[in-house]
Amino acid sequence: MRANALKQEAKILLDFVERNTCTLTDSVMEIDGAEYADPALFQRECLELFRNYPQFVGPSCMLPEPGDFYAFDDTGIPLIVLRKHDGSLGAYLNICSHRGAPLGEGMGQAKKQKLLSCPYHAWAYDLDGNLVGVPFGKDGFTGMDKASRCLKSVDVQEQDGMIFVMPNPELSFDINETLGGIGQQIEGFGFNDHHLLGVKRVETNISWKLNMDTFHEFYHFDSLHPETIAQMSYNNICHYEQFGRNHSMSSPSLAINELREQDEADWQAREYISFVNYIFPNTVIFVVADHFQTWRVYPVNQGKSVVYHSMFLPEPPANEEDRAEKEAFFQMINDVAVTEDYSLVEKIQRTLNAGIERSVLVGRNEPGVQNMHRQIRELLSPADIIRLQNK
Repeated sequence: MRANALKQEAKILLDFVERNTCTLTDSVMEIDGAEYADPALFQRECLELFRNYPQFVGPSCMLPEPGDFYAFDDTGIPLIVLRKHDGSLGAYLNICSHRGAPLGEGMGQAKKQKLLSCPYHAWAYDLDGNLVGVPFGKDGFTGMDKASRCLKSVDVQEQDGMIFVMPNPELSFDINETLGGIGQQIEGFGFNDHHLLGVKRVETNISWKLNMDTFHEFYHFDSLHPETIAQMSYNNICHYEQFGRNHSMSSPSLAINELREQDEADWQAREYISFVNYIFPNTVIFVVADHFQTWRVYPVNQGKSVVYHSMFLPEPPANEEDRAEKEAFFQMINDVAVTEDYSLVEKIQRTLNAGIERSVLVGRNEPGVQNMHRQIRELLSPADIIRLQNK
C-alpha cells in the first residue's frame, strides 16, 4: 500500500475511532452449527478447498535463491515448490518416481542449488523435474526411459509478491481471479524482499473453520486479550474491504490519535495501523508496523487443524542479541494465540462436538467472518448447505 493510501486509511480509522464504530454489513449472518460438524460437508471442504483450489504457499521472499524449496503435504497431496535459476518457480508432486519417497521436507536447498535427491535410493532430479541420475541404473533398471519418469508438475504462479500452487495436478488456475485485486492492498509491505525469521507449527483441537474464525474480527480484543492485544489496539474498530474472495481489515493502534496533532505531510501512517489480509480459503497475513506474519490453517480431521505461523522482517537480525529479541516477540505473539484464543476456542469445539442443534450468529460488525463463510458456501455445492439447513 502506497504512502498516500496509508494516509487515507489512517483518516478512515481516525473517523471510526471518533465515532466508536467499524465497517458494518447489511445484516446479521446465521450459520447452522452443522456447517462446522457435518462429516460429509467436511470431506467436500477438503476436496474442493484444499485439493482443487489454489493454495497460498507464502510470499516471494520465502524462496529467494535458486534451489530454495518448500515442501508440504497438508492439502492431502505432497507438493514441493522451488525457485529455478532463471527466477521462475517450479512445483511438483513430492513423490520420487522410483518408490514414492518425498524428495524434501519443509524448507530447504537443493544440492549444489540444482538437484533434488531422494533420501531413499538417491535418484536425482533437476529443478525442471527431470530425472537425471539413477545409481546402478544401467544394470538395475535396464531399458528404463528416464524421460517418462520425471516429476509430475503442478500449476504454480507468482504475482504481487505471492506464491500460489494448485495441488491437483489435473487442474490449473487464473492468478488474477485468485488474487481478486488484493495485490494493490499489500504492495509495499515487503513480500518480495523481507527475511524469514522462522516458522512455528501449532497443532490445535479445533476444526479448521472455527480456527479461521478467530482471525477475522476485532470484537474480542477487550474481553479475551485485556493484557495483551487490547493494550495495543482498539476493540471492535476496523475498516473492511473485499477483493474477490479475499478481504483486508485495518485496525488502529491506541496511539493513532497522535496523528491529529501532526501535519499530514509528516504522517508515518503505517506505524499506527495493522492489517489482517485474508487469502481464501485458509490464510491470513498480518501486517504490523515494520514486519508481516503469515498464518496458514489446514484441516487434520473434523475436529483438529494445524497452523503454520511465520514471521518476516525487513532485514535479518543484526546480531544474536537482536535475534533473541525478535524471536521473543515472535514467540509472544504465538503464545497469545495458543494460550488465549485457542484455549477458549477448543471449548467451543467441544460444544460443537456435543451434537446439540444450534445456530451461530455473526454480527454486522464481523464482516470478515461473514465473508469467509459466504465464500465457502458459494464455492461448495449449494445442495450441501441446503441439505444441512433442512435437517
